Order: sequence, then C-alpha cells, then structure tokens
Amino acid sequence: MESGSLRVRGARVHNLKNVDLELPKNRLICFTGVSGSGKSSMAFDTLYAEGQRRYVASLSAYARQFLGQMEKPDVDQISGLAPTISISQKTGGANPRSTVGTITEVYDYLRVLFARCGTPHCVECGGEIVAQTRDQIVGRIAALPEGRRIQILASVVENRRGEYHDLFEELLRDGYLRARVDGQLCTLNSPPELDRYSRHTIEVVIDRLVIKPSIGPRLEEAVDGALRMGDGSLIVQVEETEESAAGPDAGNDWLLSANFDCPSCGISYQEPTPQMFSFN
Repeated sequence: MESGSLRVRGARVHNLKNVDLELPKNRLICFTGVSGSGKSSMAFDTLYAEGQRRYVASLSAYARQFLGQMEKPDVDQISGLAPTISISQKTGGANPRSTVGTITEVYDYLRVLFARCGTPHCVECGGEIVAQTRDQIVGRIAALPEGRRIQILASVVENRRGEYHDLFEELLRDGYLRARVDGQLCTLNSPPELDRYSRHTIEVVIDRLVIKPSIGPRLEEAVDGALRMGDGSLIVQVEETEESAAGPDAGNDWLLSANFDCPSCGISYQEPTPQMFSFN
C-alpha cells in the first residue's frame, strides 16, 4: 500500500547530520533556516538527487548509457519518493507569463496527454463523446425538412498560414468547382489571393443538394467524400429560412463528426488537438 508521506532516515549530505524527516504528500512544503543550515542539501542534494537517480535507474540499459551514472546521496533510507522535478529559484527569463509548466517544459507534454489520452465530454449534458457511424450522419442530414437546400463541405485547411495556390489547382484537377475560403464562397478557377502570413480556413464544397426522398445515394456519396477529405468530419451548410431559425440547423453551419459526437444531444465536436490546451 502506497504511503501517504515521504520518509527520510539518516541524511548526511553536506551540513546534514543524520537528519530524520517525514513530509506529507500533496502539500506545499517550505524549508526555512539560516544560511548553511542544510535547506538546499535536503531539498536538492538529497530528495531531488535520489528521485532523479531512481528515475534514471528505471530506464533501459540502452537509455542509461547516454545519461551517465548518478551517485546515491549519503542517506540511510528514503521511502515514498517519486520521480522529482527541480526548479531553480533564479528565473529563466523576464517573461511574466512563465509558469512552472513552461519553465520545466512539462506543459508541452501535458497538452499532448490531454489531447490524445483524455476522454472528451459534452458541454451540454456531460455525457461522454463517442464516434457516430456514417449511416447515422446520413440519416441526420436526410431528416432535415424536405425542400431545404444544403451544401456538404470538407475542411482541408483550418486556421493555417499560406497562399495555397497548389492546393486550389489540385482541387480543381480533382473535379471540385467551389470552396469556402475564410467564410466566403468562391470558384476554384478564380480563387482569391491569400496573404501568406495570415491564417486561413479553406473548406471544399463536395456537393450541393436539395433534401427530398430520392436524395439517398447522392447524399451517401457526398458524405463519404467529405468524411474522407475532412479526416472524419464534415460541415453541412443549410440554407437559412424563417422556419429553420430555431431548428438544429440554426446558425447556418452544422458540424458532423464520425469521431466526436454526443449521442444524447446530437452535437459534434472538433477532434482535440494539443493547441486547444493553451493557458493563453
């Protein structure tokens, strides 16, 4: 059973003279005392040094050859100690927005951890977000009121810098005629000139449809193409009418995802990326 405290027995590093210590875990602990009393010897040269040594010892022999051998501190026993991180009291820079995470570079790993290993939940009902099938997506679009005009779009560039001349030419060669660039619909044979240093969003119009009973095969083909090009998600742009103002397609754009969808609320979400977990 894991202990709830960190125990040090017989620490003799530098000025320490057989010091025994017990520290509770999950608490903010400060070492105070006059200069030369052994604060740094206990915190850095004993606790931190042993935590780092144990971490290195847990690595493979191949990895250890690049890190060198770490000496065990002069102490009889340390129990309850996990791998540790040490942050110098001197600031790494003059940036007032620096945090413990950015200084230690743990922040970058945490962003990847939350984005790739986290379990997303719906902001409306709190339920777990799961994948929906292609048939479910087709059924939800086909359930729109008959006669409603829609466009199926796939996002190929999302908030990235560049001019994208080659992309426009490639899409035109593949048979696509229209795209929505930064919210504005345009034809691919005369695309807009983009500022290479500004961020842009480009969505390809896969098909333009009118909801009716015989739409099935064409809608399925459009959904398959959009999911393939959009990496598992698509956008349904619905022609806004007075009747649709309070419906599920209100707001004109309807995001549908094969990867991140709430089965209770019917809301689709973008796939989490490390950039979403920014403290800024």
